[in-house]
Amino acid sequence: MFVAPHKKIDKKCTLIISVLLALVFVVPESHAFVAKESYDCNAEASKGNRTKIDMKLAKKYKKKKKAIKKDLIALDESLKVRLTFFPMNLDPPMNLGIGRCISAENGRLAIKKALEFNRGINFLIMQEFMPHHWARVGATDLAELTWIAITPDELTALSEPSLSDEQFQTTYRNLATLKERKLPFGMGTRKIEAEEEK
Repeated sequence: MFVAPHKKIDKKCTLIISVLLALVFVVPESHAFVAKESYDCNAEASKGNRTKIDMKLAKKYKKKKKAIKKDLIALDESLKVRLTFFPMNLDPPMNLGIGRCISAENGRLAIKKALEFNRGINFLIMQEFMPHHWARVGATDLAELTWIAITPDELTALSEPSLSDEQFQTTYRNLATLKERKLPFGMGTRKIEAEEEK
C-alpha cells in the first residue's frame, strides 16, 4: 500500500514529540540518567590522589602566574595547581566546581581564589560533571546546562568556616543540584522534587 510522504513525516514527528513529553513528564528526578556514585574518597586506592585546583584566569594575570601558583602551594604543599588563561582580554565565566573528594578547607580556598581573581562566583557546576579530586574556577569546557545559579547568601553559607568536610560537601551538592526543568514548547518550568541527602 502506498503511503504519502507527508504521512510518514507526521508519524515520525508524533513519535519524537511523544518521547520528549515522556522524558519531561515521566522521569521524576533530575539525576535519572546518571549512574549512582560508588567512588569512595577514603578508600586506600583513593588516598594517593592529590587535590588539584584548576583555575582559568583573565589574561591580565599571566605575568603573575608563578606568584599565584606559589601562593596556593604555600597554603597547602600537597596541592597540584594548574593555571590557564582566557584568550584576548576577556574574562572567564564566574563559575566554580568542587569534586566530591575535596576537603572543606580546600573548597573554601578555591572559593577565596575565585573571589580574588575571577570577579566572584555566580554559578556552581553540578558535581556529577566534576572529577572527584578537582576544584575548578572559571571552567569553560562544560555546557552552561551544568551550571546552577548561586546567590550571595548561598555562597556565604557554603564558605562558612565551621563546616566539616561532610557538611561542606552536602551543602555544595544541595546548592549545585538542578531545581527545575524547562518544559518544551515554551510551557514554562517544573520544579524538581529532590531527594533528601542521607
